[in-house]
Amino acid sequence: MKIRFGISGLGFAGAVLMAPVMRQHPDAEIVAACDPNGDVRTRFGEAYDIPVFSSLQEMMDGARLDAVYVASPHQFHCEQVLQASARGLHIIVEKPLTLSEEEADRMIAATENAGVHLVVGTSRSHDPVIRTMRGIIDSGEVGRVSMVNCFNYTDFLYRPRRPEELDTALGGGIVYNQLPHQIDSIKAITGQRIVAVRAMTDKLDPKRPTEGNCAAMLTLESGACAIVVYSGYDHFDSDEMHYWLAEGGRDKKPNHGGARKVLRELEGSEADLRRTRYGFGGPISKSMESGNADRKQPHFGVMLVTCEHADLRASEDGVYVYGNDGMREVPALVGRGAYSQGDTIDELHNAITGKAPAMRDARWGKDTVEVCLAILESSRTGMQIDRRSA
Repeated sequence: MKIRFGISGLGFAGAVLMAPVMRQHPDAEIVAACDPNGDVRTRFGEAYDIPVFSSLQEMMDGARLDAVYVASPHQFHCEQVLQASARGLHIIVEKPLTLSEEEADRMIAATENAGVHLVVGTSRSHDPVIRTMRGIIDSGEVGRVSMVNCFNYTDFLYRPRRPEELDTALGGGIVYNQLPHQIDSIKAITGQRIVAVRAMTDKLDPKRPTEGNCAAMLTLESGACAIVVYSGYDHFDSDEMHYWLAEGGRDKKPNHGGARKVLRELEGSEADLRRTRYGFGGPISKSMESGNADRKQPHFGVMLVTCEHADLRASEDGVYVYGNDGMREVPALVGRGAYSQGDTIDELHNAITGKAPAMRDARWGKDTVEVCLAILESSRTGMQIDRRSA
Protein backbone atom coordinates (compact mmCIF):
# COMPACT_ATOMS: atom_id res chain seq x y z
CA MET A 1 0.00 0.00 0.00
CA LYS A 2 0.97 3.61 -0.52
CA ILE A 3 0.35 5.90 2.43
CA ARG A 4 -1.64 8.97 1.40
CA PHE A 5 0.00 11.81 3.35
CA GLY A 6 -1.12 15.32 4.14
CA ILE A 7 1.69 17.64 5.28
CA SER A 8 0.85 20.10 8.05
CA GLY A 9 3.43 22.89 8.02
CA LEU A 10 5.41 23.91 4.95
CA GLY A 11 8.53 25.24 6.61
CA PHE A 12 12.02 23.75 6.50
CA ALA A 13 11.09 20.34 7.92
CA GLY A 14 7.88 19.85 5.94
CA ALA A 15 8.44 21.43 2.53
CA VAL A 16 12.24 21.26 2.24
CA LEU A 17 13.42 18.11 4.00
CA MET A 18 10.45 15.73 3.94
CA ALA A 19 8.36 16.60 0.89
CA PRO A 20 10.87 15.69 -1.87
CA VAL A 21 11.70 12.43 -0.07
CA MET A 22 8.04 11.61 0.41
CA ARG A 23 7.33 12.29 -3.27
CA GLN A 24 10.04 9.81 -4.31
CA HIS A 25 9.32 7.11 -1.72
CA PRO A 26 7.81 3.91 -3.19
CA ASP A 27 5.36 3.53 -0.28
CA ALA A 28 4.13 7.14 0.05
CA GLU A 29 2.39 9.91 -1.84
CA ILE A 30 1.59 13.51 -0.94
CA VAL A 31 -2.09 14.20 -1.60
CA ALA A 32 -2.56 17.50 0.29
CA ALA A 33 -0.78 20.11 2.40
CA CYS A 34 -1.67 22.96 4.72
CA ASP A 35 0.05 26.08 6.02
CA PRO A 36 -1.23 29.48 7.20
CA ASN A 37 1.24 31.25 4.88
CA GLY A 38 -0.66 31.83 1.66
CA ASP A 39 2.38 32.41 -0.54
CA VAL A 40 4.28 29.23 0.33
CA ARG A 41 1.03 27.28 0.36
CA THR A 42 0.19 28.34 -3.19
CA ARG A 43 3.69 27.73 -4.56
CA PHE A 44 3.90 24.31 -2.92
CA GLY A 45 0.49 23.28 -4.25
CA GLU A 46 1.46 24.27 -7.78
CA ALA A 47 4.83 22.51 -7.59
CA TYR A 48 3.34 19.26 -6.26
CA ASP A 49 0.01 19.53 -8.11
CA ILE A 50 -2.05 18.93 -4.97
CA PRO A 51 -4.81 20.78 -3.12
CA VAL A 52 -3.64 23.03 -0.30
CA PHE A 53 -5.42 24.39 2.74
CA SER A 54 -4.90 27.01 5.42
CA SER A 55 -5.37 24.67 8.42
CA LEU A 56 -5.13 21.03 9.40
CA GLN A 57 -8.85 20.79 10.01
CA GLU A 58 -9.60 22.10 6.52
CA MET A 59 -7.12 19.64 5.02
CA MET A 60 -8.63 16.67 6.87
CA ASP A 61 -12.11 17.77 5.75
CA GLY A 62 -11.09 18.29 2.12
CA ALA A 63 -8.67 15.48 1.32
CA ARG A 64 -8.68 11.68 1.55
CA LEU A 65 -5.77 10.87 3.84
CA ASP A 66 -4.20 7.88 5.55
CA ALA A 67 -1.68 9.86 7.58
CA VAL A 68 -0.56 13.36 8.55
CA TYR A 69 3.00 14.59 8.80
CA VAL A 70 2.99 17.22 11.58
CA ALA A 71 5.82 19.63 10.74
CA SER A 72 4.37 22.67 12.47
CA PRO A 73 6.23 24.60 15.22
CA HIS A 74 6.67 22.68 18.48
CA GLN A 75 3.87 24.46 20.33
CA PHE A 76 1.26 23.10 17.87
CA HIS A 77 2.34 19.44 17.94
CA CYS A 78 0.01 18.33 20.71
CA GLU A 79 -3.11 19.98 19.32
CA GLN A 80 -2.50 18.66 15.82
CA VAL A 81 -1.69 15.11 16.94
CA LEU A 82 -4.95 15.09 18.91
CA GLN A 83 -6.87 16.36 15.87
CA ALA A 84 -5.38 13.76 13.55
CA SER A 85 -5.92 10.93 16.04
CA ALA A 86 -9.58 11.88 16.38
CA ARG A 87 -9.92 11.35 12.62
CA GLY A 88 -8.25 7.94 12.77
CA LEU A 89 -5.18 9.11 10.87
CA HIS A 90 -1.68 7.78 11.40
CA ILE A 91 0.98 10.35 12.22
CA ILE A 92 4.60 11.29 11.77
CA VAL A 93 5.35 14.20 14.12
CA GLU A 94 8.57 16.18 14.03
CA LYS A 95 10.85 15.96 17.04
CA PRO A 96 10.52 16.84 19.79
CA LEU A 97 7.16 15.18 20.34
CA THR A 98 6.20 18.18 22.50
CA LEU A 99 7.67 20.33 25.27
CA SER A 100 5.95 18.95 28.38
CA GLU A 101 5.17 15.63 30.03
CA GLU A 102 1.51 16.60 30.38
CA GLU A 103 1.08 17.17 26.65
CA ALA A 104 2.99 13.96 25.90
CA ASP A 105 0.57 12.00 28.08
CA ARG A 106 -2.38 13.47 26.16
CA MET A 107 -0.77 12.49 22.86
CA ILE A 108 -0.09 8.94 24.09
CA ALA A 109 -3.70 8.55 25.23
CA ALA A 110 -5.12 10.00 22.00
CA THR A 111 -3.11 7.77 19.66
CA GLU A 112 -3.52 4.60 21.69
CA ASN A 113 -7.26 5.11 22.22
CA ALA A 114 -7.72 5.77 18.50
CA GLY A 115 -5.61 2.77 17.51
CA VAL A 116 -3.40 4.83 15.19
CA HIS A 117 0.34 4.59 14.72
CA LEU A 118 2.61 7.53 15.53
CA VAL A 119 6.29 7.89 14.70
CA VAL A 120 8.43 10.71 16.09
CA GLY A 121 10.84 11.84 13.39
CA THR A 122 12.90 12.59 11.66
CA SER A 123 15.81 12.32 14.06
CA ARG A 124 19.28 11.14 13.22
CA SER A 125 18.41 7.90 14.99
CA HIS A 126 16.66 6.89 11.77
CA ASP A 127 19.94 7.02 9.83
CA PRO A 128 21.38 3.84 8.29
CA VAL A 129 24.50 4.04 10.49
CA ILE A 130 22.38 3.74 13.65
CA ARG A 131 20.44 0.76 12.31
CA THR A 132 23.68 -0.89 11.20
CA MET A 133 25.33 -0.41 14.60
CA ARG A 134 22.25 -1.85 16.31
CA GLY A 135 22.38 -4.86 14.00
CA ILE A 136 26.04 -5.51 14.78
CA ILE A 137 25.36 -5.30 18.52
CA ASP A 138 22.25 -7.50 18.30
CA SER A 139 24.28 -10.17 16.48
CA GLY A 140 26.29 -10.68 19.67
CA GLU A 141 29.64 -10.63 17.91
CA VAL A 142 30.94 -7.49 19.70
CA GLY A 143 29.53 -8.26 23.14
CA ARG A 144 27.73 -5.86 25.41
CA VAL A 145 27.83 -2.07 25.11
CA SER A 146 29.96 -0.30 27.72
CA MET A 147 30.16 3.30 26.46
CA VAL A 148 28.67 5.54 23.78
CA ASN A 149 30.37 8.83 22.95
CA CYS A 150 28.48 11.46 20.92
CA PHE A 151 30.39 14.61 19.94
CA ASN A 152 29.09 17.35 17.65
CA TYR A 153 30.22 20.94 17.02
CA THR A 154 28.16 22.98 14.51
CA ASP A 155 26.95 26.45 13.58
CA PHE A 156 23.39 25.69 14.74
CA LEU A 157 22.81 28.79 16.84
CA TYR A 158 23.87 31.15 14.04
CA ARG A 159 21.67 29.83 11.30
CA PRO A 160 18.90 32.40 10.70
CA ARG A 161 16.26 32.02 13.38
CA ARG A 162 12.74 33.08 14.25
CA PRO A 163 12.48 34.74 17.71
CA GLU A 164 10.90 31.69 19.36
CA GLU A 165 13.83 29.54 18.21
CA LEU A 166 16.05 31.51 20.61
CA ASP A 167 13.66 31.14 23.57
CA THR A 168 14.05 27.91 25.55
CA ALA A 169 10.56 28.22 27.04
CA LEU A 170 9.13 28.06 23.52
CA GLY A 171 11.29 25.11 22.50
CA GLY A 172 14.27 27.04 21.18
CA GLY A 173 17.96 26.24 21.52
CA ILE A 174 19.89 23.00 21.29
CA VAL A 175 18.24 21.07 24.12
CA TYR A 176 14.95 20.49 22.31
CA ASN A 177 16.21 20.73 18.74
CA GLN A 178 19.63 19.07 18.62
CA LEU A 179 20.11 16.87 21.67
CA PRO A 180 17.15 14.61 20.73
CA HIS A 181 19.21 13.43 17.75
CA GLN A 182 21.91 12.19 20.11
CA ILE A 183 19.52 10.92 22.81
CA ASP A 184 17.43 8.96 20.30
CA SER A 185 20.54 7.54 18.64
CA ILE A 186 21.84 6.27 21.98
CA LYS A 187 18.48 4.68 22.78
CA ALA A 188 18.19 3.13 19.31
CA ILE A 189 21.72 1.70 19.26
CA THR A 190 21.60 0.20 22.75
CA GLY A 191 17.91 -0.64 23.04
CA GLN A 192 18.00 0.83 26.54
CA ARG A 193 16.39 3.65 28.47
CA ILE A 194 18.38 6.44 30.07
CA VAL A 195 17.94 6.12 33.84
CA ALA A 196 20.14 8.92 35.18
CA VAL A 197 21.31 12.30 33.88
CA ARG A 198 24.14 14.60 34.99
CA ALA A 199 24.54 17.61 32.72
CA MET A 200 25.62 21.17 32.22
CA THR A 201 24.38 23.63 29.62
CA ASP A 202 25.44 27.19 28.94
CA LYS A 203 24.43 30.37 27.13
CA LEU A 204 27.57 31.97 25.75
CA ASP A 205 26.10 34.73 23.59
CA PRO A 206 23.64 37.24 25.13
CA LYS A 207 22.34 38.01 21.63
CA ARG A 208 21.30 34.36 21.21
CA PRO A 209 19.83 33.88 24.73
CA THR A 210 19.20 30.15 24.75
CA GLU A 211 21.28 27.08 25.48
CA GLY A 212 23.98 26.69 22.84
CA ASN A 213 26.25 24.05 24.35
CA CYS A 214 25.91 21.01 26.59
CA ALA A 215 27.94 18.22 28.14
CA ALA A 216 26.01 15.33 29.70
CA MET A 217 26.69 11.95 31.20
CA LEU A 218 23.76 9.59 30.72
CA THR A 219 23.49 6.28 32.57
CA LEU A 220 21.73 3.42 30.77
CA GLU A 221 19.69 0.59 32.30
CA SER A 222 22.60 -1.85 32.10
CA GLY A 223 24.95 0.56 33.86
CA ALA A 224 26.61 1.52 30.58
CA CYS A 225 27.47 5.20 30.12
CA ALA A 226 26.74 7.58 27.27
CA ILE A 227 28.53 10.91 26.91
CA VAL A 228 26.84 13.70 24.95
CA VAL A 229 28.76 16.81 23.91
CA TYR A 230 27.21 19.46 21.67
CA SER A 231 28.11 23.04 20.76
CA GLY A 232 26.36 25.20 18.19
CA TYR A 233 28.55 28.32 18.39
CA ASP A 234 30.12 28.19 14.91
CA HIS A 235 33.73 27.92 16.05
CA PHE A 236 35.07 24.37 15.69
CA ASP A 237 33.29 22.16 13.13
CA SER A 238 33.31 18.46 14.02
CA ASP A 239 32.68 17.53 10.38
CA GLU A 240 36.45 17.95 10.17
CA MET A 241 36.53 14.63 12.05
CA HIS A 242 34.01 13.01 9.69
CA TYR A 243 35.71 13.19 6.29
CA TRP A 244 34.42 16.76 5.69
CA LEU A 245 30.96 15.45 5.00
CA ALA A 246 28.02 17.62 6.08
CA GLU A 247 25.32 16.24 8.35
CA GLY A 248 23.17 15.31 5.35
CA GLY A 249 26.02 13.36 3.72
CA ARG A 250 27.16 15.84 1.08
CA ASP A 251 30.70 17.16 0.62
CA LYS A 252 31.45 20.44 2.38
CA LYS A 253 34.31 22.88 2.63
CA PRO A 254 35.65 24.35 5.88
CA ASN A 255 33.88 27.60 6.70
CA HIS A 256 34.62 28.30 10.36
CA GLY A 257 32.67 31.33 11.57
CA GLY A 258 30.84 31.57 8.25
CA ALA A 259 27.34 31.61 9.74
CA ARG A 260 28.32 34.34 12.22
CA LYS A 261 29.74 36.41 9.37
CA VAL A 262 26.53 36.14 7.36
CA LEU A 263 24.51 37.47 10.31
CA ARG A 264 27.01 40.28 10.99
CA GLU A 265 26.81 41.48 7.38
CA LEU A 266 23.06 40.97 7.04
CA GLU A 267 21.27 44.09 5.83
CA GLY A 268 17.74 42.72 5.82
CA SER A 269 15.90 40.76 8.49
CA GLU A 270 16.97 37.39 9.83
CA ALA A 271 13.48 36.06 9.09
CA ASP A 272 13.81 37.05 5.43
CA LEU A 273 17.20 35.35 5.20
CA ARG A 274 15.72 32.20 6.73
CA ARG A 275 12.93 32.14 4.16
CA THR A 276 15.36 32.70 1.28
CA ARG A 277 17.95 30.13 2.33
CA TYR A 278 15.90 27.49 4.12
CA GLY A 279 12.44 27.99 2.67
CA PHE A 280 10.62 26.09 -0.07
CA GLY A 281 12.21 26.72 -3.45
CA GLY A 282 15.54 27.84 -1.97
CA PRO A 283 18.95 26.22 -2.54
CA ILE A 284 18.59 23.54 0.15
CA SER A 285 15.12 22.70 -1.11
CA LYS A 286 16.48 22.12 -4.60
CA SER A 287 19.39 19.99 -3.42
CA MET A 288 17.02 17.66 -1.57
CA GLU A 289 15.34 16.78 -4.85
CA SER A 290 18.38 14.68 -5.79
CA GLY A 291 17.60 12.08 -3.09
CA ASN A 292 20.64 9.91 -2.35
CA ALA A 293 22.30 10.53 -5.72
CA ASP A 294 25.12 12.80 -4.51
CA ARG A 295 25.19 11.82 -0.84
CA LYS A 296 27.03 9.58 1.53
CA GLN A 297 25.06 8.40 4.56
CA PRO A 298 24.04 11.17 6.99
CA HIS A 299 25.60 11.50 10.41
CA PHE A 300 25.41 13.66 13.53
CA GLY A 301 28.95 14.51 14.46
CA VAL A 302 31.26 11.78 15.69
CA MET A 303 29.86 8.74 17.48
CA LEU A 304 31.97 5.95 19.00
CA VAL A 305 30.40 2.89 20.59
CA THR A 306 32.65 0.83 22.88
CA CYS A 307 31.66 -2.82 23.27
CA GLU A 308 33.35 -5.78 24.93
CA HIS A 309 35.11 -6.94 21.77
CA ALA A 310 35.15 -3.93 19.45
CA ASP A 311 34.67 -0.20 18.96
CA LEU A 312 32.17 0.98 16.34
CA ARG A 313 32.35 4.20 14.34
CA ALA A 314 30.56 5.49 11.24
CA SER A 315 32.40 5.29 7.92
CA GLU A 316 31.29 7.23 4.86
CA ASP A 317 28.84 4.49 3.84
CA GLY A 318 28.71 2.06 6.70
CA VAL A 319 30.30 1.22 10.05
CA TYR A 320 33.93 0.59 10.91
CA VAL A 321 34.36 -2.24 13.38
CA TYR A 322 37.67 -2.02 15.28
CA GLY A 323 37.99 -5.51 16.72
CA ASN A 324 40.59 -7.82 18.21
CA ASP A 325 41.90 -8.72 14.76
CA GLY A 326 41.96 -5.24 13.24
CA MET A 327 39.46 -3.04 11.44
CA ARG A 328 36.77 -3.98 8.92
CA GLU A 329 33.85 -2.12 7.35
CA VAL A 330 30.22 -3.22 7.44
CA PRO A 331 28.03 -1.69 4.69
CA ALA A 332 25.10 0.42 5.86
CA LEU A 333 21.65 -1.14 6.07
CA VAL A 334 19.73 1.26 3.83
CA GLY A 335 15.97 1.67 3.66
CA ARG A 336 13.50 1.85 0.78
CA GLY A 337 13.65 5.61 0.29
CA ALA A 338 16.12 8.46 0.63
CA TYR A 339 18.18 8.57 3.80
CA SER A 340 16.64 9.65 7.11
CA GLN A 341 13.23 11.03 6.10
CA GLY A 342 12.77 7.95 3.92
CA ASP A 343 13.65 5.74 6.88
CA THR A 344 11.01 7.53 8.97
CA ILE A 345 8.39 6.77 6.32
CA ASP A 346 9.59 3.14 6.31
CA GLU A 347 8.98 2.91 10.06
CA LEU A 348 5.39 4.18 9.80
CA HIS A 349 4.66 2.00 6.77
CA ASN A 350 6.02 -1.09 8.53
CA ALA A 351 3.81 -0.36 11.55
CA ILE A 352 0.66 0.19 9.46
CA THR A 353 1.21 -2.98 7.41
CA GLY A 354 2.15 -5.09 10.43
CA LYS A 355 5.74 -5.75 9.39
CA ALA A 356 7.22 -4.29 12.57
CA PRO A 357 5.98 -2.13 15.45
CA ALA A 358 7.07 1.50 15.52
CA MET A 359 10.11 1.98 17.74
CA ARG A 360 9.84 5.76 18.00
CA ASP A 361 6.20 5.94 19.09
CA ALA A 362 4.58 8.47 21.41
CA ARG A 363 5.91 6.76 24.54
CA TRP A 364 9.42 6.86 23.06
CA GLY A 365 8.92 10.54 22.28
CA LYS A 366 7.79 11.30 25.82
CA ASP A 367 10.84 9.52 27.21
CA THR A 368 13.14 11.67 25.06
CA VAL A 369 11.38 14.87 26.17
CA GLU A 370 11.82 13.78 29.79
CA VAL A 371 15.57 13.32 29.22
CA CYS A 372 15.74 16.83 27.72
CA LEU A 373 13.92 18.23 30.75
CA ALA A 374 16.27 16.30 33.06
CA ILE A 375 19.28 17.84 31.28
CA LEU A 376 17.91 21.31 31.93
CA GLU A 377 17.10 20.46 35.57
CA SER A 378 20.52 18.93 36.19
CA SER A 379 22.23 21.96 34.72
CA ARG A 380 20.11 24.29 36.84
CA THR A 381 20.58 22.40 40.12
CA GLY A 382 24.04 20.92 39.67
CA MET A 383 22.62 17.54 40.68
CA GLN A 384 22.23 14.16 39.02
CA ILE A 385 18.63 13.47 38.03
CA ASP A 386 17.51 9.90 38.68
CA ARG A 387 14.92 8.58 36.19
CA ARG A 388 14.65 4.97 37.36
CA SER A 389 11.08 5.50 38.52
CA ALA A 390 10.03 7.50 35.43
